[in-house]
Amino acid sequence: MFRPSAALLLATVVLAGCGNKLQTRDKVQEAIVHRLETSSGLDMKSLDVNTTSVRFDKNMAYATVAFHPKGDASVESGMVMKYTLEDRDGKWVVVNVADSQGHGFAGHGAASGTPLPPGHPPVTGGSPSPSGQTQ
Repeated sequence: MFRPSAALLLATVVLAGCGNKLQTRDKVQEAIVHRLETSSGLDMKSLDVNTTSVRFDKNMAYATVAFHPKGDASVESGMVMKYTLEDRDGKWVVVNVADSQGHGFAGHGAASGTPLPPGHPPVTGGSPSPSGQTQ
């Protein structure tokens, strides 16, 4: 005798197996860690990196990531960053990085023409004068 609950369980297992294997928290974190290891200059051995949330929308992923020194998860010693990733040829690629308030960083948003927040010091290497002009 075939029970409806068994059919529902079988359908759930089959559908779960057919899902997008790229759209997982682990795959997103893997791409973020790869980006950090190859381009940030951070000592990844001294940091705990935890993807605290991920939202998927079509070929995009929006992740919130917490960083703490290994063994110290206190709020004061860590930071939170927001990452936007894009599915490119079956792999997640980081396309934008922002702080927890959504402000992008030089080399990311600024390089693409996005203006820095009002009052942000210049990133051209000069130091601002009291009047705000670069010296």
